[in-house]
Amino acid sequence: MRIRPTNTEARVKKEMRRGERRAKVATRTAAHAAHRAGLKTVASHLRSLGVDETTAAGMAATLRKRISGGIDGFVRKDGIRRACTRYTLGQVMGGLVTYRPRKDTYKTARAHLLALAA
Repeated sequence: MRIRPTNTEARVKKEMRRGERRAKVATRTAAHAAHRAGLKTVASHLRSLGVDETTAAGMAATLRKRISGGIDGFVRKDGIRRACTRYTLGQVMGGLVTYRPRKDTYKTARAHLLALAA
């Protein structure tokens, strides 16, 4: 036979659950604020700087190898959450300095982006 908790015990457990929920919400809120503060994927940084979609996707694949750090996150694509790594604009621009593209379109895009940074 199971013994029911007393009113005091139930109240304490309820407060503990409420505190856990508040901590989870605070963590999510902080993560959301960091995302809004400028953390984006490499391709989205490039697109926001004026590079077209296909060039940004192609450059991002190689730039990810050049950039260190980043924060693990999720991106929603086609209604599915997919894992990604988010970077600051400074990290992306630093990666562009060491990036040596071979395609002419990537070379012109890199030159354009480095001119914006200067």
